[in-house]
Amino acid sequence: MSLEEDLQKAREKLSKTPVNKATEKERGRLKAKIANIQEKMEKRQKETGGGYEGYSVQKKGDATVSLVGYPSVGKSTLLNKLTNADSEVGDYHFTTLDVVPGMMEYKGANIQLVDVPGLIGGAATDKGGGKQVISVIRNSDMVVLMSDPSRLDGFQKMNDELYNSGIRLDVEPPNIKVEKKGKGGIDVRSAVDLTKVDEETVKDVMEQWGYVNASIIIREDCGVERVIDALARNRKYMPSLKVVNKSEKLSEEEKEEIREEFGDVVFVSAKEKTNMEEFKEKVYEGLNFMRIYMKKPGKDPDREEPLIIEKGSTVGEVCEKVGGELESRFKYARIWGDSAKFDEQKVGEDHVLKDEDVVEIRKR
Repeated sequence: MSLEEDLQKAREKLSKTPVNKATEKERGRLKAKIANIQEKMEKRQKETGGGYEGYSVQKKGDATVSLVGYPSVGKSTLLNKLTNADSEVGDYHFTTLDVVPGMMEYKGANIQLVDVPGLIGGAATDKGGGKQVISVIRNSDMVVLMSDPSRLDGFQKMNDELYNSGIRLDVEPPNIKVEKKGKGGIDVRSAVDLTKVDEETVKDVMEQWGYVNASIIIREDCGVERVIDALARNRKYMPSLKVVNKSEKLSEEEKEEIREEFGDVVFVSAKEKTNMEEFKEKVYEGLNFMRIYMKKPGKDPDREEPLIIEKGSTVGEVCEKVGGELESRFKYARIWGDSAKFDEQKVGEDHVLKDEDVVEIRKR
C-alpha cells in the first residue's frame, strides 16, 4: 500500500471513530499515524525534488510576514499602500497568481510583507496548489490572517488549514522532551498531573511513531496532539495577527462584537488607507522586536539606523548579529538605558538588553 493510500485509509478511519473516552487511545493512535505518514511524504518530496517549486521568495530585511487570506479580501491593496511593491489589484478572485514581496519600514525595522496567492479550502492537501502557498508561509516569521466583514468565518478556516499543514499559530512548542534509549521500552514521566491524556495513550502514540526504547518527559498538562507535535519534526511555530479589511462602514458596536468573538483584531481599510499605523505597530509587537542603538567609543550613538533584535536578547547576540570581528574580539560593553543600573555600566556578553538601550562594544 502506498503512503497516499495509507494516509487516506487512516483519515477515513479517524473520521468514523467517535469522540469519547472509550475511543481516546484509538483516535490518538490514528492521529499519530496520520502525522507520521504526512512527515514521510514531505521528506520523500524533498528527496525526489518534488517539493514546492513555482513560488519562492528571498527573505530580506529584519523579518518576513505573510499576508494570508481568501481571494479578493484586499491583501494586494494593503501591500501596495504599505510598501514599494507592485501587486496587481482587482475586484475579482485569484488576482494574485504569484508571490509578491514588498518592504515596510517601521521604527527602524525593515519588515518584508509577502502577498501570497489566496488561501483556499483544502490547501493542506494541495488543493489549488495549496502546498506551494503553505511552503512560503512556513518560511515566514509571522502570519497576518486577513478577512473582510462578509467572510469572518475565514479566520477559523484559515487557522485550520495552517494547522493541518503543521503550522502552529500563537502557541509555544510543547514542553516535552524525548530521548532514545538502548533498552527498557518506553518510559513516560510527567512533571505535572496529566488530565487530558494518559500514559498508555502516550506510549501508543510513541510506538506508532516508531519508538521502541525511549523516555519522554512531559512538563505541561497537554492533550494527545501536543504529544504528537513534540514527536514531529515538521512543525512551525509563529505569531499571527487578525486583520479585518474593508471595515470603513463598520460601527463601533459591530467592531466590538467582532473583537468579542475573535479576540484582538485590527480594523483597516486598505483602499482608504486608514488605520495603517496600528497595523504596523501590531506587526512590530508581534515580531517581538526592540531597537538597540550602537555607539562607537568617543562618538554619539547612531539613532538613525537602530539594530533590530528580539526582546530579551543579550550583548553577545548583538555581537553575533553585527558580525565581523566583534564576536571573536569582544572584551566588554558599556550600556546606557533601561537595562543599565547606571550610565556607562560595564557588562559582559550575557547582559540582557532592553528597548532603545545604547551599546558600546570594546574589543581586545
